[in-house]
Amino acid sequence: MALIGNLKDIKLPSLIQLNCMEHNTAKLTIERAGKFGFIYFENGQVTHAEYDPFLGEEAVYRLLSLIDGRFKVESDVRPPVRTIHTNWSNLLLEGMHKLDHAQDDADNIYFQMFERLLTIRGITSAWVMNANGEMLAGTDTEVPERALNIPFIVLQVKRLAEPYADNRLEFISMLLNNARLLITPYHNEILAITLEKKVKSDTVIPLVKQAVGKI
Repeated sequence: MALIGNLKDIKLPSLIQLNCMEHNTAKLTIERAGKFGFIYFENGQVTHAEYDPFLGEEAVYRLLSLIDGRFKVESDVRPPVRTIHTNWSNLLLEGMHKLDHAQDDADNIYFQMFERLLTIRGITSAWVMNANGEMLAGTDTEVPERALNIPFIVLQVKRLAEPYADNRLEFISMLLNNARLLITPYHNEILAITLEKKVKSDTVIPLVKQAVGKI
């Protein structure tokens, strides 16, 4: 019987450690934003990983950076090829070390904020973009197309940012096809958050303010 869950609830390092300490032979599949990654275990060792276009150890390191995503562990599935020869504990330590350093890079500077936002029920993704609508960092690989094609949104966000002396956090809310989009000024950039359509933005905004660090 397969183990199914979300990385919001069980972090990937814990999943790797569990399978290795139990000496499992298994396949771990991770799906996030339509993209799939795979980690194979054989007798308690990580022996192969894929996360297009990466293979082997680099694929594991990239997967460790994921904040959320659905996963499935299937028992008694052997790897198609061996691309990893490093002991699993050393592999995990190196991956966490790289992750710590990556959080200081420009592409990952918002990692901790995104992690807090995704713990809020109803939030499905978040990203930061510049005034031209270009994504700087996000939990998904792409910004919804409709959000990028509305210059009016960016203009209104700029206007919201001007009377910012009272330090209030204001939001623009709009409906996408199957979700709600919240947009707010964030420093010199723009923070955008997608919610499940059934979730009321009024109930989420106070939690977002706490997660973002502006109250």
